[in-house]
Amino acid sequence: MGRKVSAAEAISHIKSGNRVIIPECCGLSLTLIEALIEDKNRLKDVEIVGGLQIEYKFLADGLEDSFSYRTWQCHPPIRRMVKSGRVKYMPVKRSEAHSFFLSDGPFPIDVALIHVSPPDELGFCSLGVSPSIVFPVAKEAKLVIAEINEQMPRVLGDCFMHMSEIDYFVETSRPLLEQPPSKVGEKERAIGRYVAELIPDGATIEVGIGAIPEAILQFLGSKRDLKIFALGVDGIVDLVEQGAITKSIGSPDQCKVVIGEVLGTKRLFNFLHNNPMVKGETCPVFSKAIAGIEKFISIIGAIEVDLTGQVNAETTGGKPLSAVGGSSDFIQGALSSPGGKPIIVMTATTPDEKQSRVVSQLYPGSVVTHSRQFVQYVVTEYGIADLRGKSLQERAEALIAVAHPDFREELWKEFNKSL
Repeated sequence: MGRKVSAAEAISHIKSGNRVIIPECCGLSLTLIEALIEDKNRLKDVEIVGGLQIEYKFLADGLEDSFSYRTWQCHPPIRRMVKSGRVKYMPVKRSEAHSFFLSDGPFPIDVALIHVSPPDELGFCSLGVSPSIVFPVAKEAKLVIAEINEQMPRVLGDCFMHMSEIDYFVETSRPLLEQPPSKVGEKERAIGRYVAELIPDGATIEVGIGAIPEAILQFLGSKRDLKIFALGVDGIVDLVEQGAITKSIGSPDQCKVVIGEVLGTKRLFNFLHNNPMVKGETCPVFSKAIAGIEKFISIIGAIEVDLTGQVNAETTGGKPLSAVGGSSDFIQGALSSPGGKPIIVMTATTPDEKQSRVVSQLYPGSVVTHSRQFVQYVVTEYGIADLRGKSLQERAEALIAVAHPDFREELWKEFNKSL
């Protein structure tokens, strides 16, 4: 059974040179991170491992000798640190990220800092809003330190750790980090309307973060029997209240909302708490589960798409901006799903409207996140490009039709030069 200690004492068991995994998104353990930073003078060369974070205080200036970050999510706030090596970005599929940190992986974890709900009567704590990667890794960590937070929602599913698996714990009652919904503009609303046309009743939807996913959810209120997979956002609560996600409960394998991470507010946390409609899930299960889901709709953001259908969702100007994340798993899952649809979404131009995101060729140095043979639908505010079974010329025609009108003539010229 774990021992109750202060945050400072818990962190004192971490040694210089250790590799330490932390939860993601709204699940970051603020109390333990604060104590870790406070102990900066003792700790040297500690490699922190994690994904997308709302804040990165452990990477603040002045902490360079103490902490570095190994991550599978190259978020814009930390992009500048990739060049220096302080942030080690791993371009890997999200479903495989956990495997690199298991005991037989190339970067085994020494310490897991987890953030959990209070134990139930049997001593089990829920990993709450961040089970997807930290849970399977913590199961094999040499040392497990937990923040047991009274305000962490108890999310159901196979993501519970028993008090006997925790070495040291700190008890707190403090609000979780929150991520308010993004502001939605007219372009995003137009994209949302088009994507909604592609989503049938009974679909299972995977959406990411940002204004376009928010807009898509806003146009699904009239749908029925929808399900959500992978990321928890506030828009889910709206869909339940509108009747698009029904409150009827089936077996645990038929939960209406399956989440691996959460980016939302207290409104969402309250919805998730002890809700039998909701199931927390881990990344090892994601990739196996998706292909068996009927009408699985993956909605993936892109930075640019060339006229053959190749998608760059990771770099801008040839430099890292985002990550592979779960997009490869989700696209492959949608292609394998009976009635499934992989959908790529983006605005037709960059925010300053000076560059088209439908391009004749990807920018030199850009990565191909998704090969053209896996891309079916591309949606911008100008419509839907359906690339299924189309020739190279037919693909170009469909993509130019959803490009900004100011760039269409030039795109045609560039395409004709390539023939």
